Amino acid sequence: MAFRNLCLLAILSGLPLPAFANDTSLDGLKRRIIGSWSSISCELRPQQNLQDPGLAPTSTYLRREFSFDADGKFAATITVFADAGCKSPAIAFDFAGSLVWHDANPAVEGAWSQDYVLDRKLELTVLAPPMAAQLNQLPQAACGTGAFVVGERRDILGQLCVLLKYVEGSKHVVDHDLLYVREDTPNMLFMGAKHVDGTGFYFPENRPLVGLQQPMIKLK
Repeated sequence: MAFRNLCLLAILSGLPLPAFANDTSLDGLKRRIIGSWSSISCELRPQQNLQDPGLAPTSTYLRREFSFDADGKFAATITVFADAGCKSPAIAFDFAGSLVWHDANPAVEGAWSQDYVLDRKLELTVLAPPMAAQLNQLPQAACGTGAFVVGERRDILGQLCVLLKYVEGSKHVVDHDLLYVREDTPNMLFMGAKHVDGTGFYFPENRPLVGLQQPMIKLK
């Protein structure tokens, strides 16, 4: 309330607003992302057809959970569901790593480009028998070794996996993205828009220059 009154007084008197009220700096964004974030609701995400990329993308439903700390580290869980209501979990990806920051992103003022470097943890857990059966049809060593078992975590850090994309010559998955949290709505965190054909962002030039995806809300 005190801050709101201060801003109102500044507007009425013609004085400039406090600098932090419209902070679009990288340092300001780094402070605002610290904490835990979760999807507002079930999210629709197009998924490129792995068997034939020329075919129409399939619909994927998921929920995201991310956390960021003051040291530039992040941890996340993305759970993929078999239904549009996100009631039937199929597979979960748990990963952690480091943020690599780049320049201001043109998608919106105050957004900054960054890379998620998955160099601390990368695990997948099959959560439903049909998903295990589907994955067990993959060639041997296509994503780690051994049969997929429901409820069993599989550590694939530094290992090739057809479910994920590795840039040639790199031993870690890297996703090129952006982050954006407005100063006046600090409980919503936005990442960059996704391609409608399900193409991933394994190269910086492959990311859309405009658009944001559904925000996550701050938990703490």
